[in-house]
Formats: sequence, C-alpha cells, structure tokens
Amino acid sequence: MDYNITNNQITSRAGIPYDDISWYDVTGQPFGVASQFNAIVFGNANNLVDANGAMAVGGNFVSPRGLSLGFGGDLESAEVGYSPDMVRFLVGNNVSMNGPLGVVGHVVTGGDFRADKGSTYLIGKSGMPGQMQELERLYHSDSGSPYWTPSDKGNHYIIPSYDVARFIPARRVDANVSGFFQSARSSIDNYKNCIEGLEVNGEVIDNFHEWILRGNNPRQNVFLINEPNGLLRKGIRAEVPEGSLVIVRIKTGDNAHLQYGLMGEQHKADHTLYVFEDAKNIFMEVPAAIWGSFLAPQATLHAHSTGGHITGNAALNSFAVNPNSGFEFHLPSFVGGVICEMGETPLPTGPTTPESTSPEALVCPEPPPCPVCPESVPCPVCPTCPEPMPCPTCPEPISCPVCPEPMPCPACPEPMPCPVCPICPEPMPCPACPEPPPCPVCPICPEPTPCPPCPVCPVCPEPMPCPVCPVCPESMPCPPCPEPMPCPPCPPCPVCPPCPKCMISEGIIAGRIKGCSCRMDHEWELRLYQMCGKTQILLFCKFINCSDRFEFQVPYNGSYLLKVCPTTNFRRGCNCKPIIELNNIGVSNFIVK
Repeated sequence: MDYNITNNQITSRAGIPYDDISWYDVTGQPFGVASQFNAIVFGNANNLVDANGAMAVGGNFVSPRGLSLGFGGDLESAEVGYSPDMVRFLVGNNVSMNGPLGVVGHVVTGGDFRADKGSTYLIGKSGMPGQMQELERLYHSDSGSPYWTPSDKGNHYIIPSYDVARFIPARRVDANVSGFFQSARSSIDNYKNCIEGLEVNGEVIDNFHEWILRGNNPRQNVFLINEPNGLLRKGIRAEVPEGSLVIVRIKTGDNAHLQYGLMGEQHKADHTLYVFEDAKNIFMEVPAAIWGSFLAPQATLHAHSTGGHITGNAALNSFAVNPNSGFEFHLPSFVGGVICEMGETPLPTGPTTPESTSPEALVCPEPPPCPVCPESVPCPVCPTCPEPMPCPTCPEPISCPVCPEPMPCPACPEPMPCPVCPICPEPMPCPACPEPPPCPVCPICPEPTPCPPCPVCPVCPEPMPCPVCPVCPESMPCPPCPEPMPCPPCPPCPVCPPCPKCMISEGIIAGRIKGCSCRMDHEWELRLYQMCGKTQILLFCKFINCSDRFEFQVPYNGSYLLKVCPTTNFRRGCNCKPIIELNNIGVSNFIVK
C-alpha cells in the first residue's frame, strides 16, 4: 500500500488499509502512520461519542451508548470521504457497546465484538469486479442470516447490522494487531524522547491570563512551559512566522490540570504540538477548545464531563470520559515536518514570510573542504616463517625373548629296605642297612638371552630463521586547508511588519452551542453572572438555539460565571448536556456551569 503522507493526503487517507495493518515510521512525523488516526490509545478507552476521522485502541473499548467515526465535521473541518479499504476503527481486544456504531470505513478488532443492531458502515467503491463478494467474505458471521448481503447505494456500499453485529476479525485478514500497537508505542516513545531533547529557541511571555509564545524561526519554534504544581490556568497563543511549527514542551509533574477554556489557535492547529513530558494523568477540568495535537503516550486523558474537543492527533496511554460527555476529536491532523536528531525533514508547506529574508536567515558560505590526504603507501607484508620440519618417529623397541622354563630336578631313588634280622638261638647282630643311593644333581638353568639395545631417536632439524620485515615508507603530508571565505556583509534589517492583531479580545466572552448530548436541536438559556465574593449578580440572560453563537461584553477585571441550561420545555424531558465551543475569553476569571 502507498504510505507516502503529505499535507493534503493525511485527511483523505484517514485510517490504514485492512490488508496491510502494519506500523510504518514517517520522516518528521512523531505520530508515524498513526497520524492517520485522530487518536491512538495504547490501553483502554471508553464512552467517546464522536471523532471526525479514525481511531485506534490497543486495549478494550467500552461504552453504554453509540459512537460515530469518519463523518467529518462542520464546514471548517476537512471531510474524510468514502474509502474501499481504509480501517477507521481498529481495536486490539474487545468492543462492548450498548448503542450503535456508525463508521465511514471498515471495523477490525482482535477480540470479541458487541454493538447494537443499528450499527452501519459506509464503504467506498473500488471499481474492481468482485468487491461485493469480498465485503460479504470480510463481514460474514456464522450466526447471521445466510441471505445477508451488503447494500449498494450508488456511490458506496453499506454494511448493515440488522440481524447480528458485523465486524472484521483480525485473524480473517492475517493482521497482527498487538504487534502493530507494540511497534507504534516504541516508535512514538522514541520520537517523544527525541523532541524532549530539542533546544528551546522561543520565548514564553507570562501574562495574567495567557502564555504568549514568541519565536522567529521560519521552520520550527520550541517552547517550554514548566508548572511543577500541574495547574495550567492560562490560554496559549503563539506569535511565530506563518507556516512554522509550534512545539510546546509542558512539564507538570504526575498530574496536569487544564483549567482554561482555550488552548492554541484554530488557524495554527495542524502546526501545533503539545508534548506532555512527565504527566501520568491529564485532567480536562473545563470543556476546553484545544487547537493542536497531544503527544502523551504515557498519560491517561480524563476528558471533561460535559464536552470539549482536541483538534489534531492524540497519542495516549488510555482515555476516560463521563458517559454523558460530548467530548470529541476533530480534524485536521498534525502536519509533521519536525526536525529532530532522528533526521531532518523538509519544511511544511506555507507562504513565504518577511522573516525568511531577514539578516538572521543569511548563511555564511561554507569554507571549502580540505583536500583529501593521499593514501599512505601500505607496508609490505612480512614473509611467512617456514614451518619447522617434524621430528621423525622413534621406532618401537624390540621385545626381549622369553626365558625358557628351568628343567625340573629328577626324583631321588627310594632307599632299599633293611634285611630282616635272623632268629638264632643266640641273638645275632642285625646286618647293616644299605646306604641309599645319592640324589642326582639338578641341571643348571641356562642364562637368558639379553635384550637387544633400543634404537636411538634421530635429532630434530633446527627451524629456518624468519626473514627480516622491510621498513614501511613514510606517509605523504596532507596539503594545507584553504582559508575559509569571508561572510558577506549583512544587509540592513528590513522594517518589521505590523504585529498581528491579538486573537483574544479583551472584555469579550464569546462562543457557541454546538449541540446537545441528547442529539436534538432545542433552545438553551444562557445566564452570565458576575461573582462578588459569594454573591452572584446576574448581568445577562439570553435564549439561543443549537449552533447559535453568543457574545457578552464585560469589564476585563472581574470573575464571571456562565450557566447554560435547556429551556423549561426540555428540562423535564431528558438529562441534556450542552456541547460548548468557546472562541474568546477575554476576562481574568471565568467558569462555565
């Protein structure tokens, strides 16, 4: 698939193809291929009601109501459009919803799926034959009707869930969803660490009710807001060259508390990046309008209980919001083009500004490079010493002959018996016994034959001496480097252009009611009070309809409370929650109730 992302392709290519759910890094883009999602959440998410583009959740998504994705926004937002292959709801584990799911695009999950039967997906036509059969295969359910088929609506198909909830199991398209989120987290963490190491090149002006970010770099301006107590009680406004990036590094400790209703500027939303360096929890304590992207892969975003929005991308560890909140993610996405240690990238497209021709933009010519030193003549290789001749093998000694056994001595003869003495009238002496014959002499054993002497081993030859190594030749000296060329004289500074008009008008509280959590258009009652200690003084009471704008003019130095309630006809019918967009808060203290 084609993953070349440019400024005008990010919106039209919201999501990723179902046949290539893989992670891709994008040069200069901290969100990588996840820049094609309004939000990528690595853990669990719940209760979101709407995102203009696509959304990816690595854990579980749970909600007691419905969710719509990819339907774009109002006339000020870019449209997403139909697509034949883009996944615009990607969930790593389980989906559990009591309401219907509406998506302009495909739905892929790695676990179980449950949504109301009113769920509907709108799929663009590819113009290729057999697309209808492919959709039937992708969304087939064994428990569904065998006669089910996608509906042809002319310029797109509809995947209805009138019998069972339909979705694409990740295994059916051979997608390693868990691997996708693991690679995404590693890449986004690395880019975040890189941005945290960028040198600050802009100034933060700390005014009473806002931080003004001033920078003059035509490409990338980096700012640091350090609030150890975590309380972000002011708006943020950037004064930078048109088309340049605004990167705001924010240090708050473990908990960041967003307590101001306006953060950033609408026309700079796609060029603004808020990097929460150390926050583990981000609490949106007012229904704020945030223009810019959130890079906080280690943090949980606790959205406001009634509404608010983030316009841009968001990389979060987890997302949590009240079930009745109207919080939304809006387009367009972050434009990219960040210059970091991970590699420089081309400038984001934008009009040329007077600052680009200022003296600071002139670059001295690079000095000519030193000539390359000649290669040293290599030393000749020393000849190898000859191997010494091996010693000859000693012969085996000759074995001694076996000595003969000695001959046995002959047996001595038996002595002759003595004669019997005669019986006489008178005793006669007995004749003498004959002498026994002598024993024969034993033969003398012959001396054993001596063993022959062992042969002597030959002497080993002396090894030959090694030849002497030749002397290495001297290396040739490097020629001297030429002198660097002098810098040309800087031209006179041009006249500074007039400063842009402050986007926050002092003494004006303005905004509009975008809608209601009940999804019905009805009338609202707005009451603006001035707070004097514990006393509330009613200044204005106004009735407007959904999508109508409101504006109040009051003194700047004061504390004000805006109460927004449905009119009497609707208070009894439902528990309505307004979706409020604040465009201008030019007072020192302001609360919405």
